[in-house]
Amino acid sequence: MKVRIDKAALMVPLYRAQGIVDRKTTTNVLAGVHIVAGEDGLTFAATDYEVTIAAEVSADVTEPGAVLVNGRALFDAVRALPDGATLQLSSDANHRLLIEAGRSYYHLNGFPPEEYPTGAMDEAVGRSILCDKSQVETMLKRTLFSVATDDTRAALCGVLFEIEPEGPGQARLRMVSTDGHRLSKAERTIAAADYDGTKHRCIMHRRGAAELLRILEGSDPSVRIEFIGRNIVFSSDKARLQVRQIEENFPDYSRVIPEKGDVSITLETSSFASSLRRVSSLGSSRDNTVRLELSEGHIALEMTFPEIGTAHEELEVPEWKGARLKVGFNPKYLLDVCSVLSTDNITLELSDQFSPCLLHSDEEPGAVFVIMPMRL
Repeated sequence: MKVRIDKAALMVPLYRAQGIVDRKTTTNVLAGVHIVAGEDGLTFAATDYEVTIAAEVSADVTEPGAVLVNGRALFDAVRALPDGATLQLSSDANHRLLIEAGRSYYHLNGFPPEEYPTGAMDEAVGRSILCDKSQVETMLKRTLFSVATDDTRAALCGVLFEIEPEGPGQARLRMVSTDGHRLSKAERTIAAADYDGTKHRCIMHRRGAAELLRILEGSDPSVRIEFIGRNIVFSSDKARLQVRQIEENFPDYSRVIPEKGDVSITLETSSFASSLRRVSSLGSSRDNTVRLELSEGHIALEMTFPEIGTAHEELEVPEWKGARLKVGFNPKYLLDVCSVLSTDNITLELSDQFSPCLLHSDEEPGAVFVIMPMRL
C-alpha cells in the first residue's frame, strides 16, 4: 500500500475510531484500525463487536493494499506531525506501516489485515429514516449525561431511543435516560420525508451514543438512522456507525416524571448555575448536599463542609408560587441540567422535600429533567 493524504483529512476517521478501539492492549486486533487503500481513497474500520465504525476519506492512492495497525498509536503519531503536512503512508510484507512527513517518520508494527473481523459491520439494509443531524445531536446531549455507569443494571446503561409517526412526512423522536437518581427526556417532531410510519424502540449503549456525537460533528447536515436486526446504524459525513442494542426492558419513565408541583420557581439559568458552582467550590465530595430554601421572591443555597466551613448564597426569584420549602440535592445533578439546557430561564417544580423535582423551560418544551432529592 502506498498513499498520499493530508494530515487534516486523515485525522477525521482516526479521531472517530478512538472510543472504539481497545486501549487496554496493543496485541489484540480489536486495538487496531483496519485501513484499505482502493481506487477512490481510504476506507477505515474499527470494532469491539458492540460498536463498529466504517468511514471513507479521499486520498491519492498509488498502490492499493490493506493494513491493520494499533489505532491509538496511529492517532498519536499523526496528531504529533505538523499541521498542514502531506503524509505518505506505505506498508511492507511484515505488516508494518511507514508514516512519513518531511524529515519525520514513524514505523508502526501491525497485524495481518486478514485477521480483522470483516463481518462486524452489517451491510444489510433495514428500515430507515433520514433526519436533521442538529436535532439528533441536541437531543443526545440532553440525555447522554444521565445514563447509568453501573453495568449491573444493563437497561439503564444506554439511551432509550423511540420513533413513532406524528403526521405526513413527520416523526416523533424521543430519547430518555436515567441512572436511578435522575432522569432526562428530550423529544421533538422532526421532518422525515422517507419515514414509513414504523414504530421503533431500542436502547442504545452509552458508548455507542458517545461515538455517535463524534460522527455528528461532521459537515453533513443530515443523518440516516437504520434499524437492522439487533443493531441500530447511523450514517453521516461518509461514516457509518453500528451499535448493538441493549436487549433489556427500559423502565416505565412516564411513572417517574411528576405532574406540576405545588411549589414552582423560575430562575435565570446562568445565574443559578454560577451560584451552584460557588457554593460547591469548597469541596468535591460526592456526599455533599446543597440545601435550597425556597420562599417568596428568593432562593437561598447553602452547603456545609464539616472540616472546612459553610458556603451560602441567595438569588432573587422573579417567578414564584407555593409555600416555603427546604430541600436538598446533589449539586452536580443540578449543574448538569443547567449545562445542557441552553435556555435563558429554568423552572424547578416540587411538591415537598421528599418528592422528585421537575426541571424544565418554556423555551424548550420538549426537554424535561427529574432529580430525586437528598435527605437533609
